[in-house]
Amino acid sequence: MPETFRLEDDAPLRRVLYIAALILIAIPTVQVISQLWPLQLVSIQWRFGAANAFSAILMLPFIGITLCLFLARAANSRGLSRVIGAIAVLICFTLAASTVLFLLDALQLKTIVQSRMLDQFNSTMYRVTALASVFSLAFGILAFSAFSLPKTNKAAQVKGAAGKKQDDGVGLIVGQAGSRVE
Repeated sequence: MPETFRLEDDAPLRRVLYIAALILIAIPTVQVISQLWPLQLVSIQWRFGAANAFSAILMLPFIGITLCLFLARAANSRGLSRVIGAIAVLICFTLAASTVLFLLDALQLKTIVQSRMLDQFNSTMYRVTALASVFSLAFGILAFSAFSLPKTNKAAQVKGAAGKKQDDGVGLIVGQAGSRVE
């Protein structure tokens, strides 16, 4: 990696990138929640609309959480990587469960949809199901990569440090002209 872009040594840049990642996660989520407020969990139409609204914003939180994981790995922070992995697992299972509930709601709601609105209803149902399924898989892969951090290899670190010492001009010089052993 070029010397000008070393995130493990640049704490101010990491802080700015963490803030950007949190904005990618929080702003769309707050916007959808404010549109859906007040919560009407007993209304099947409200739940269908809520699933549609949340499926439309899944990309930005995914990018934000991925950026957080990238920053945690760049800083060699195993603890933060595991926290991000746990959040990704929670989102993965929530999306999978909500997809099943959405499909059950959609099948029940389909019986009362007017025939002229059936094509739009079906396309919305397929789109939300596909997006939630794809992002559930994506968050699962993200969680897997968060928990499968590479192990630090002590032998490689020692070898790298020894090689660096030789590059600095420190080492044993054998057979140099003009040197005499007495």
